[in-house]
Amino acid sequence: MHDYHHEHEHDMHEHPEGHGEYKPIKITFTDFKMERAFAFDPAKGEHGVITYTIPEPGRISIKVLKAGTRELYLQTILNWEHRDAGTHTEKWDGKDYEGKIIDLSEAIMIIEGEPLSTFAPGEYSLKGQSPEEIIHGHPWGHAHNVYDPSANVVPELIVTSIKEGDTISGLVNIESHLGGEVGYGDEAGYGVRYYLDNTLLQEEFYERSCKGNFSYTLDTTAFLDGDYTLFVGMCDHHQHATSRGYKVRISNNSKGEEISKKLR
Repeated sequence: MHDYHHEHEHDMHEHPEGHGEYKPIKITFTDFKMERAFAFDPAKGEHGVITYTIPEPGRISIKVLKAGTRELYLQTILNWEHRDAGTHTEKWDGKDYEGKIIDLSEAIMIIEGEPLSTFAPGEYSLKGQSPEEIIHGHPWGHAHNVYDPSANVVPELIVTSIKEGDTISGLVNIESHLGGEVGYGDEAGYGVRYYLDNTLLQEEFYERSCKGNFSYTLDTTAFLDGDYTLFVGMCDHHQHATSRGYKVRISNNSKGEEISKKLR
């Protein structure tokens, strides 16, 4: 199964009192038609199609997630964009944040929305929140309708030390940084995750003082020699996410292979 969505009936549009205490109210989706969301060929210039109906105006998010991972986002189709009440059709080209074609057999689609009636931009504040609340949100999750609109951007991640087709061995430094607009992470900080295929290697949290510079050292001897896709995924703690993926080959000596077998 390659698609699912988050939806909750809402019976109130009131916010709890206090900055940063806003409970997200989710919009209700109906009449989903996802048959063509993944049944197309991006290499031929075809597009996927998603159709849905909402009962009231709202702000909609559609993101593509790599199946088998916790939060490795591959593409943002809609980034909390306004849609009127009624039926809508969205299209996407089957490509990731860097313009590479995604393996659609390993993709999942997440669709969320919040009603425009709860739109209160700029009323969210980090004041008095613990690091845990900043990173993971309140028990109710994140309320996107109260973020400052200027922070609602899809981050641009630039990986400088790895490129497509690299052969890597031993200890490998993975260096990356943000380009363009930094969005909400400039205030809240960042989370960065490193994957080999679907295996989470490391999850790191950075404060805003890092200025959008990230670094991780991968010990390749912990893995069998072979071909992998190395992913670097980043978010700003409020689900504005991006990623980069590179096909690499791990090639160590026989001693490294013996170590990797013991660790597997």
